[in-house]
Amino acid sequence: MNWSTYLALKNLFPSGRKFSFFTAMSIIGVTLGVAVLVVVQSVMNGFQAEIRRNLIRMQGEIRVERLGSIEDLAEFEKKMQKFNEIEAIAPYGCGVVMLIYGNQPAFPFAKGITKDEAKVTEIGQSLKFCSLEDLDNNRIILGEQLAMKMGIHLGDRVELYSPLALEALQNDDIIFPREVEVVGFFEANDYGKNAFLCSLERMQDLYDLGEGAHGFTIRVKSGCSVENFAEKLQVQLGSEYRVTDWIHGNSELLFALRWEKTMMFFVLLFILLVASFSISSMLITNVVRKTREIGVVIAMGGNRWGIARCFCLQGFFIGICGIFLGILGGIGVLQCRDGIIKIINRLLAFESAQSYLAQFMHLPVEYSINDFIFISLFSLLICIFSGIVPGLKAARIHPANALRYE
Repeated sequence: MNWSTYLALKNLFPSGRKFSFFTAMSIIGVTLGVAVLVVVQSVMNGFQAEIRRNLIRMQGEIRVERLGSIEDLAEFEKKMQKFNEIEAIAPYGCGVVMLIYGNQPAFPFAKGITKDEAKVTEIGQSLKFCSLEDLDNNRIILGEQLAMKMGIHLGDRVELYSPLALEALQNDDIIFPREVEVVGFFEANDYGKNAFLCSLERMQDLYDLGEGAHGFTIRVKSGCSVENFAEKLQVQLGSEYRVTDWIHGNSELLFALRWEKTMMFFVLLFILLVASFSISSMLITNVVRKTREIGVVIAMGGNRWGIARCFCLQGFFIGICGIFLGILGGIGVLQCRDGIIKIINRLLAFESAQSYLAQFMHLPVEYSINDFIFISLFSLLICIFSGIVPGLKAARIHPANALRYE
């Protein structure tokens, strides 16, 4: 151990005392900053992962659509069999229809599916009181939020109006509504709150698709890149078809999530900057208090750069301790997050808001080793830089002036 490292440790942890008060305050400041960054970044990762899972669950990995409709479903499925990357494929029809219950109109997004939908999406896991087997021409599965909004209960009957009705009126024709039964609900997230599921046959009837479909949903085999296969499929099918993977289809949303995470890191970084000023103030105080000791070291042949390095090392050791405790503290808070949220909701929330807040009783969390490394390195650099100004001030001390009255 060289003399600058030894002096740095002795200044932080003086002999005869277990811990220096100023050192403890500096470490606590770094610990709080790192812990807050770990908590916020991990929660943001959790929300991003949850949103990605919901997108794939509702939309599937790859969608293939054609302007108008894909008329020969059997021929298209046969064409897809030559791609070894495909694990499953299922047709669908989609569009907006008018739904009326009593005197209440709504314009939900309808998706017509077959029983093969369970092979390409995970929508079946969100169903309540029913399964995909229950869908037929006279039955639909309604989004939970839409049902609550309109007061629709299990077994109620609703009317569906085709969007082609307006065009038919222009030709003096009348398209009568289809009366269907609500046989179940599905737990809709932000991307399916105003939606319902029906059979593909019902969607073909509403949109006059004949035996065709609007598109196909594709699930690729494990280990295959969704983006790369989507590009390959687009080249093979040509411009007549439009191939969209879930990443490019939701690129704006995913970019907004990444940008939000970056901005949260930038805002919370100021906590670490405040801690760095605390460290710098403590080290400058040490320079003033130990001017004579610094003069003695320089008079005995100590390198001025070694003196400056001594104070930077103090910032380094404070950073190491603060980062270690901050990561442990952040993970500890995350492990107890559900209990903390329950206590906060119980203390602050009104009784009427309890049902609404129930969806926030569990925060999704996902740990990222890259985030831990980035937070640690950034925090360590800030702590090291906080020792530069005190170090340079100490290095400029002249031994004759420091020892003049000794």
